[in-house]
Amino acid sequence: MNKTEKVALREAIIVVMMGAVINFPLQTYLLWLTIDNWQWSDPIEISIFIQAIITVVALLRVYAIRMRFQRGKF
Repeated sequence: MNKTEKVALREAIIVVMMGAVINFPLQTYLLWLTIDNWQWSDPIEISIFIQAIITVVALLRVYAIRMRFQRGKF
């Protein structure tokens, strides 16, 4: 495995692990918010809403991690 592959693997592991750490509590909170507080009952509506928020968070997360790798801070 060359240096580029090692860096790519390390970045992929960090992105996936950060996703798990951030997305599980975020998804749990959003489900609680939509079902218990807002009384939503349509699963499609809940899924689309949660997926939109998780997608935005994922884009920001991956961008931030990628920029740190570019600067050599990871």
